[in-house]
Amino acid sequence: MKKLIVLSAIATLSSGAALASNLDVGGSVPSVCEVTTSGSSAHFAKLEMGEKYQLPITSLRCNDYDGATVTLTSSEGHMQTVDGKDATGVGYTAQFKAGPYDFTLNATTGADDIHASQSKNGSAALAAGYNSGNIFMTVTQTPTFAGNYTDQLMLTITAN
Repeated sequence: MKKLIVLSAIATLSSGAALASNLDVGGSVPSVCEVTTSGSSAHFAKLEMGEKYQLPITSLRCNDYDGATVTLTSSEGHMQTVDGKDATGVGYTAQFKAGPYDFTLNATTGADDIHASQSKNGSAALAAGYNSGNIFMTVTQTPTFAGNYTDQLMLTITAN
């Protein structure tokens, strides 16, 4: 009889209503890929072969786990004379050097939308950001005609 009472007590304690529920816990972090320079224009003091210009990079970061691709694009394929045609331009190179990135765009042909890019894997350092670097530009050809020369150099960073 004693065994029956003890078993009844155990059955009563264990048969009480037990409610359980799963709760999904999560959140999200927005993707941030950005690159900024210290200025929005570059103007060579003299437009002649060998002339150099340095544009500082003030921030480069991307928090994508897969990394990022940095691209330089020349809209004109060289510095095109404002008064002339596509064939009348001055070539230049633009070397991007910041954090783990180091590549060069050769804008010397006059073909539209020439680009150079480099892709790197994600890292804690790239996610935190690099706060220094440069675009080193060098004139590689001698201008034939007098006048003003211009190109639109676009700098982008995209998550891989």
